[in-house]
Amino acid sequence: MKIWLIIAETLGTDGEYYTEVYTAFSGQSAGEYASSLIADMCETMDVQGVDPTSTWEIGGNEWFYRVRIQENEI
Repeated sequence: MKIWLIIAETLGTDGEYYTEVYTAFSGQSAGEYASSLIADMCETMDVQGVDPTSTWEIGGNEWFYRVRIQENEI
């Protein structure tokens, strides 16, 4: 059986580093969730012209947001 971890890493404009971890039970749902996380952050930070289905890292001056997926056998 497999489980997918969606790991979102943030360096905020305040200089703080955060990590959030979400789970999914299929590769497809993990990819869809990762894309939605990027899309939400693009909206929050007013980042234009990013395709969240192909770009999972965005950033600006002194901040970044990146999402990755890790597949694990359980």
